Amino acid sequence: MLSEQGMGKTLLSIRSHLNGLTKTEQKVAKFILENAQDVIYHSVTELAERADVGETTVLRLCRKLKFHGFQDFKLSLAQDLVKPSDRLYHEVTEEDDAATLNRKVISMHIETLEQTSELVNPDQLEKAISLLYQATNISFFGVGSSGLTAQLAAHSFSRIGKNSIARSDTHFQAMSASLMRKGDVAVGLSISGSTKDTIDNLSLAKKAGAQIIVITSNARSPITKLADIVLLMVARENPLQGSSLSAKTAQLVLIDILNVGVSLKIKEEALKYREMTAKAISEKLY
Repeated sequence: MLSEQGMGKTLLSIRSHLNGLTKTEQKVAKFILENAQDVIYHSVTELAERADVGETTVLRLCRKLKFHGFQDFKLSLAQDLVKPSDRLYHEVTEEDDAATLNRKVISMHIETLEQTSELVNPDQLEKAISLLYQATNISFFGVGSSGLTAQLAAHSFSRIGKNSIARSDTHFQAMSASLMRKGDVAVGLSISGSTKDTIDNLSLAKKAGAQIIVITSNARSPITKLADIVLLMVARENPLQGSSLSAKTAQLVLIDILNVGVSLKIKEEALKYREMTAKAISEKLY
């Protein structure tokens, strides 16, 4: 089986959809993940037989992955597999010295960002930038480590003059969500896509009339069912990580892309507000 670091866009897409597939679809998906090099030579009938499912299950999986059919899927998979890999990431071990840790951990972050770049749908990204540009108010929702990202996101959008908030308390989040209106945008951050508080608050925001953008690593998670726009990111942890900082980096980079995209649409205004906010805190510095 290919390591996650060796996966191209097609296999990453399968991995991100895995939890939302039916049991029979998961059988096909897992077979493909474990036998990718062979699958590109199979017909739909051969793959169905080897995965012990019906042909319709294979075709249904291809459609869920946004392919026109099995041949379209195979072509995409083949292109991924022949793409040369620039790096080979190895897990951190207890024997690693500081210099080795430096190379391995930084390599992991680079791979995560490159794979996130592969997963992000350009059309969805463009729509998200336009939505945030037009938004009257922007509220960021997340709890735990994603809550920290939400606060940084609100800060970055405030710096360019967009009215943005992120509440840390889930009760205050719920109240803020219920007060959102048409023209407002709620951005939900959840790596798993299954964080109950965040999903509940986005539901309140949607009911109030706001449009919803979600950033998650799970393409078929509950949070995506609420979304008008879904931005996918890669998340992984090694055994020595409590919460994945590489996933946090991927979240922050997507927020930065959105922020830069909006800034370019309001260039003069963004520069003016950056200068104003910088001046406001200038006396706080030595």
